[in-house]
Formats: sequence, C-alpha cells, structure tokens
Amino acid sequence: MSPQPLTMSASYLASVRGLRELHELTATGRLDSPEADAVRDATDTPWETLTEEEKRRISGLSEDLYSITDLAHTTVKELNPQAQARLVDVYQARQRGEWDRVFELLRRWGSYLDPSLLSYLRGATWLEAGDLATAAIFYKHASELQPDNANYLALYLDTLNKVDPTEARNRSEEILRESDNFQPVVVAHAANIMFDLVRELPEAEAAQFFRKLIPILESTLGKIEKGDEGGVDGSTFSMTFALLGFCHEFLGENQAALGYYSKGLTVNPTNDALHVARGILLYGESPRAIDDFRLAIQQESTLVWPYFFLAHYYVVTGQFDECRLLCERGLEKGGSDALNSELAEWLAISLSELGFPIDMVRRSFEASIRFDPSNERARRNHAAFEAATRPIRAALYETRTSAAVRASGLSARRLTPAA
Repeated sequence: MSPQPLTMSASYLASVRGLRELHELTATGRLDSPEADAVRDATDTPWETLTEEEKRRISGLSEDLYSITDLAHTTVKELNPQAQARLVDVYQARQRGEWDRVFELLRRWGSYLDPSLLSYLRGATWLEAGDLATAAIFYKHASELQPDNANYLALYLDTLNKVDPTEARNRSEEILRESDNFQPVVVAHAANIMFDLVRELPEAEAAQFFRKLIPILESTLGKIEKGDEGGVDGSTFSMTFALLGFCHEFLGENQAALGYYSKGLTVNPTNDALHVARGILLYGESPRAIDDFRLAIQQESTLVWPYFFLAHYYVVTGQFDECRLLCERGLEKGGSDALNSELAEWLAISLSELGFPIDMVRRSFEASIRFDPSNERARRNHAAFEAATRPIRAALYETRTSAAVRASGLSARRLTPAA
C-alpha cells in the first residue's frame, strides 16, 4: 500500500500558512513589523482549534524553519554507528509514510548531516506528505546552500511551479536568459516550466518564443551528450528531446520534430509521452503510429491521446470490440469535452455494431452530445441510429478521416503538449 499524504484540516492549513509567512518575514528582517503582527493575529483562532498532534507538528516545523534562518554556523558531527542506524530509520519511516516520525528523527539526528542534505530530506518528506509549499522552502534552502547541486535547484523549480507558477516562471526566465551559467538539468526544467506560458500567448508570440528556445535546448543537449556537465538522469535527457521536438512541431517543422522524438526514444524507450508525440505526427501516414500508441498504453500512460487515436483507428477499421474498450479507458483519462464527445460517439457506434442493447447505444450518443453540443456529426449519427431499421450496420455512421483526426490532435497539442 502506498504511503498516504497527511490529512490537513482548514485550521491546520491556515496555521501552517501563517508560519510560512512569518518565516519569510523573518528571512527579510521584518519579524517585528506590522505585517508580522497581522499574521500572528490571523493565526490565533485557527491554532486554538488544532489537535495536539497538529500543534506538535507545527511546533516542530517552526523549529525547523528557525534552524534555516539562524545565521549561526552549524558544525556537522562525525557520523557514528548509532546516528547511521537512525538515518536508516528515516528512510524506512518515509517508505511507510510515517511523516511525523521522519521529522522527529531528522530533528534529533540532523546534526550528523550536511545542512543542504538535511534540507533536501525535509523538502522531499514534506512533498511526499502533501505540503508542497513547505517542501519548496526546504528545497530552496538546499539549493542555496549547495548551488552546484543542479538537482536541488531543479526540484525547487518544479515544486515552486506547483505552488507559485508566476514566481517559478520568473525564475525560469532568468535561468534561460543566462542558460550557459546553469547545468543542463536546470535549463531543461526551466524550459519545461516555461512551456505552460505558451498557452497564454498568441500564436505569433509563441512561435517567437520557441525559435529562441531551440538554440538554448540544442546547446543543453550538446552538453549532455558530451558529458561536460557530469551525469544527467535519463528523464532529463528525454525531456530535452521532447521539448526540442515540440518546439519544431509547433513551428510546423515536423521532420525535425520526428527526429528528436525518435532520438529521445533511443535514450528512453519506455517514455509514453514521446511515443504519443511521435504517434500523433505519424498517424494516418505510417503504421508505426499504431505501434507507438500501443506501446504508450502498455506503459500505462495517463494521457488521453493514445486511447483516443487508437479508438479512432479501431472504429474506422471495423475492430469494434477493441474500439469499445479503448473508448471506455479513454473516457477515464479526464480529456477535454471535445475529445470525450468523440470517444462517447465512437463507443456508441461500436456498441451498435456489436449488438448491445439499444438503450446503451442511445445513452452513449446522448453522452457524446452532452460533452460537446456542437458535435453535429454525433447528432446526425444519433438521428440515423434512431431512424434505422434493426440490425444496424456501421456503414450507416459518419466518422472523421485519419488526416482530420491527426490535424485536430496536433492543434490541441499546441495548447496541451503531451511530452
């Protein structure tokens, strides 16, 4: 059973938020300011409603936060067998999801660890426990103490992006402007964060952004391939290929995009997002697209795209039972209303062809129209179903061509990249 995050009440969240605000004010020398007094006043009432366990946890966190703002030099104790055994306990407690025990152990035995590693372990534990904003504070501290550790900074950026996207983008922009001064893993993660910004830009501005980003990513990729910057994990390597591929895909340079997606798959053959990205570009033009979608599904992809495209392939090739299964799985992936409308429409067609009860077919057509009332083809197919004599054959229904599905998929990916 996977470890479960902490259960956090509204009063607990308000108290921790106030504690983080006080930490920030302390770090900037404003602990005695009117702003700090206002934070204390705002947290008085929530504190009174906390359980004793919550109060102990917050008091411990307060101690930990104070320790990273205290400017006094900390001497790291020499690791002895007892301390080493307790640090093994830290790992095991994390594996079991015993978050409070982890924090207590780190509080007691953290003096045997390098301060940057101690902050990293606290950040990682708070992340696993479900408090991303607190995790970001400790990741930031770890990266400041050890600026040469690119993984600490990458972890901080990724976590910050989940709690404060604006600040994460600002920091990522700074990194990309001075990309030569940062290690590849940091540049790749900064670029990945900036991709979210593309959804808010007009197409011309987005294209300009990607053209500027391509040489930065190419330089980053070159450093990784040469090994100039030390070891880089496979996920960062494949991320860089994926980002380069998407830049070229957005610009309509599909052959270049295919090249990067394929190179990325040589590094990480099980990367479902790269399989999906290449599959969409090749759909209707190469049978390799079908293999890519099948491989992505074998990897338990959380993306809706492989299910969507394979379902279309099965409905137009008359493999209705396969289509039915893919539509049902695709509808569980949380895709857009337009995608869900087509999946429900293809499901209705498959159910009709397979001889399922009329009410089941009807409900699926109705669901398709509810998802997207502008889906006129689904309305026509529904009307044809209701008017037809039984048994009904699939030839009665309209479906989009592979080229049309591919074009709409590429258009949608400009807003929500799969990679």
